[in-house]
Amino acid sequence: MTNANIRSSAMMSHRNSPVQSLPLVVTLNCIEDCAIEQDSLAGVARVEHVPLSHLSDGKIESAAVVLLHSLAYLPRAAQRRLRSYQLILCLGSANHAVDSALAADLGLRLVHVDTSRAEEIADTVMALFLGLLRRTHLLSRHALSASVWLGSLQPLCRGMRRCRGLVLGIVGRSASARSLATRSLAFRMNVLYFDVQEGKGKISSSSIRFPPAARRMDTLNDLLAASDLISLHCALTNETVQIINAECLQHIKQGAFLVNTGSSQLLDDCALKQLLIDGTLAGCALDGAEGTQWMEAWVKEMPNVLILPHSADYSEEVWMEIRDKAISLLQSFFFDGIIPKDAIPDEEEESDVADESEQFLKQDNKHAQPASVDEQLKVDILLSPESSNRKGNNQSTESPSQSKGSGLSQTAVRSEGRRSRSGKKAKKRHGRQKAMKKSDDPSQLEKDSSHQDDGAAMSGTDQVLSSSSRFGSPEDSRSRKTPIESIQVSTSDQLLRSSEMLGRKSGELLKDGCVIALYARDRPALHVSRQRVKGGGWFLDAMSNVTKRDPAVQFLVVFRSKDTIGLRSFAAGGKLLQINRRMEFVFASHSFDVWESWMLEGSLEECRLVNCRNPLATLDVRVEILAVVGEDGVTRWLD
Repeated sequence: MTNANIRSSAMMSHRNSPVQSLPLVVTLNCIEDCAIEQDSLAGVARVEHVPLSHLSDGKIESAAVVLLHSLAYLPRAAQRRLRSYQLILCLGSANHAVDSALAADLGLRLVHVDTSRAEEIADTVMALFLGLLRRTHLLSRHALSASVWLGSLQPLCRGMRRCRGLVLGIVGRSASARSLATRSLAFRMNVLYFDVQEGKGKISSSSIRFPPAARRMDTLNDLLAASDLISLHCALTNETVQIINAECLQHIKQGAFLVNTGSSQLLDDCALKQLLIDGTLAGCALDGAEGTQWMEAWVKEMPNVLILPHSADYSEEVWMEIRDKAISLLQSFFFDGIIPKDAIPDEEEESDVADESEQFLKQDNKHAQPASVDEQLKVDILLSPESSNRKGNNQSTESPSQSKGSGLSQTAVRSEGRRSRSGKKAKKRHGRQKAMKKSDDPSQLEKDSSHQDDGAAMSGTDQVLSSSSRFGSPEDSRSRKTPIESIQVSTSDQLLRSSEMLGRKSGELLKDGCVIALYARDRPALHVSRQRVKGGGWFLDAMSNVTKRDPAVQFLVVFRSKDTIGLRSFAAGGKLLQINRRMEFVFASHSFDVWESWMLEGSLEECRLVNCRNPLATLDVRVEILAVVGEDGVTRWLD
């Protein structure tokens, strides 16, 4: 049916009849409470929600307009009931291209309704970074599992980082990337970015502009080598498929954190997982991870991996904006007979949202106190050598007292580890006073702003030339040991020493979070978790033709109390080993009960597992520890 026929049928149904014959608007898998739509379209159209369990009522076929969330996620039975003469509004679809292609195959007229989600994505990325840096998810899990205090959680707190002074590397140029840069600067971070199009030798046509304080990097490898935090904000194209691959991950900074709220195909999952295992990456967060690599049970148990269910771009504000747009389109359709077109945000609209957020930040900065001399010197380190030298020459023309204060502050930066707490407060007070004097001189502010504008696009080569810069080439980043690297080196040394002491002190290494293998003592075999039939229940068996690398023989140790433990099977999706009423060792539940609790008797070389519910249920095994949790809370394999 043509557009004219759709328009005429909608107008005729609206003009001719009473309430019963008003055109019907059906919502499928997106809106259950239609009160807002019913009030806005009162007297114009009837709005009803049809659950997917009531498809046979015939309301979908008789509707003039159908509202849904995603055509691709709609069941086939519902897709077959849609008609070509209907107007179908797709509200906030995650993948416009997939839904449009499917609608074309089915012969349907699909209109996308969406709004800018840059603020939501930037908020989620900041929340994920803060969660990884401050370990809030891990500490909350331990606080709920037992009554503990800070002293017992001290090993888990040792990996916490301070936001100020960290380097954020943004891959891609988008509205969400700019919003993230604005937020990171408010946290006193240093922001770098890499434009994928410019990196491929093309001229970027994007109207998105990063804040002036952000620095552009010429190559992706330079950005990875310099960044403590890495966030991906590039669209999935032929050029960006696995843009973070095994080759470029060799240049990543030791102890870095990575967050990806875009497509999972931007990453090489296998290479990323290997860096998490060996400790090169301190943690990662993924929005909607796909593939078997992230569905393994042991990955879900890792404390430094956060996985979200495609929720990074959602908020109640976004959803209400989408519904308001849909109501406006429906009113135009029923009143004026206008067939709507896709109502999705373009780049200029998203750029306006980013500009608005930056204006708020500038207003906040006007009321904020000037930064101290120590913080200003740390920012100067990030500038190019030429601009740093020019700024040093300008500062040398100040009064002798200010020059002397500047020299003292530089000495204070070099000896920061030896200063007392009272000395820090005195330096900060002195720095604020001098910064306030400096802010009163407008000519000096103009000079400083001109120096900051110099070198806005700084190459990786210029950064290597700066001897005091914390950025450098991959070789330099490996040769110099930062405090984080020294901590991780000490952690790896402790793991090596622990593996050497495994023979004589293995009992002390069995802690919460260990990964173990169970050898049968009566025959040369390994205990495995397997299914009797495909899709059936899981039980414990002994097999001789498997190795300890097989996930079926790997079990995660979970302490329920001081004396009782549980064993989670990786192959069984994290289910706990238990004894059933028929005295069978099975994996049937994810939650702890007395049936899933075991006591450990003897050494790990000659160990006996005794069930807490039935002491007659015992298992004689030899335990080999495959992976342990370091003092920083990261699980690492011993070999």
